[in-house]
Amino acid sequence: MKWSLLILIATLSAQVPLSPTLDEPAPPPPFELLKPQNNALEWDINMSPYAGGEDLLFAFRLFEKGLTAIESKMPMIYTESIAARAYRLAEMTLIYFPLSIFTSVVQHEVFGHGYRFQDDHSTVVVGYGFSAPPPYGSGDAVTHGRFNADTTSTTDLSSISIAGIEGQLILSELTKEKWLGSEIIDPRQSILYLYSRYALFFYGEESLDDDLNDGHDLVDYVTMLNLTYPEKKMTISRLRALDTITFIDPFTVYAIFSAFYYLSSGKETAIPMIRIYDWGYLFGAKLGLTPFGPEYFWDNYLAQKENIVSFYLKMGAHAGNTYEGIGALAPRMFSLTQEWNLGTRLDLWLQPKLLLFPGNIPITEINLRDPPDRNNPLYSLSEQRAKKWGGALSFIASYQRSPFIQFKGEFGYKTKGFLPGNSLYKAPIIRIAYSADF
Repeated sequence: MKWSLLILIATLSAQVPLSPTLDEPAPPPPFELLKPQNNALEWDINMSPYAGGEDLLFAFRLFEKGLTAIESKMPMIYTESIAARAYRLAEMTLIYFPLSIFTSVVQHEVFGHGYRFQDDHSTVVVGYGFSAPPPYGSGDAVTHGRFNADTTSTTDLSSISIAGIEGQLILSELTKEKWLGSEIIDPRQSILYLYSRYALFFYGEESLDDDLNDGHDLVDYVTMLNLTYPEKKMTISRLRALDTITFIDPFTVYAIFSAFYYLSSGKETAIPMIRIYDWGYLFGAKLGLTPFGPEYFWDNYLAQKENIVSFYLKMGAHAGNTYEGIGALAPRMFSLTQEWNLGTRLDLWLQPKLLLFPGNIPITEINLRDPPDRNNPLYSLSEQRAKKWGGALSFIASYQRSPFIQFKGEFGYKTKGFLPGNSLYKAPIIRIAYSADF
């Protein structure tokens, strides 16, 4: 169902007449479709979804540039002729659709589940398995790991279960940042963005299958969440209902329109924004999953050419707990010289204390047919309701000598607590990257 829905969007788009309102002037020969984006090769501790996502987008962009270099010899394919539209439809369906799905799935498995296995003190990743993406295969993938039964908690396992979707949401945010920086929606990244942003929706749809096997992310998540906080039962249907807030996202409309417009005209799409003085403003909302329950994000983006500032508010409530937080990212806050810039990233939260220790029953002895309930919980009510302040602060230094000579470093510290894409524990924040505009 999920594959057919995405393919149907691409197929119908070739037949839809679209307004050229957002069209930019056609580029002069030699033909150049792709307006430069800033892409990075990045490293950080345990290769988090942030570093892994940047690396995947860098590889995706290299492939785009290579294929476009070949296609630039045939500018006819970017006309509005029937043959050109047929070519673009085939390109999107047979090349960029499977490439987008595979890229997002790698982020899900390697830099989502894999990262959380490596970060967790009680688990270790063993390996991965991937099948070919559709339309060439099922697109299924798996991460294999093992855990120490004496020290692993239900919170450990729920964190691992949601890490794949967590990683895909981060990939969609990184894609969005690159679009804002270039002021253009890349139509050939539209499926990548949509599939990554709506990962919970697609996984929730899978969970409705009658023959669902053990190991499904959302099934494992609600099972562990209900064991940890039995005061209120969570269901996948409830998660799917809450996730409808994720559709509050202008970039979803822009991505779909961009794909339609590219198939129809062969051109890219500019980003409409709300003008606030010299800045453009956009917003969005989404649902995130945590080891203590779902939480809502209200995201905000300010863009002034390559200077991007983002900030968010978040809150949630589950099983008698409430939790909230704020955060901001300004990577180019101060310009020291023409080549050097300084910025910062800040996150603050008040959330339930992470129960990263076994309950009164070892994880291997829990009977899921007759699980502990609110009258005999794994953790006392005082442990379930304990709350803790936490935060993360890092400073970003970037150097730009030319479009192809750019470096960035991010250094800081995070306290214990749940922050998407970061360690669950007290940990330094160290990220180093080479980047280029292409």
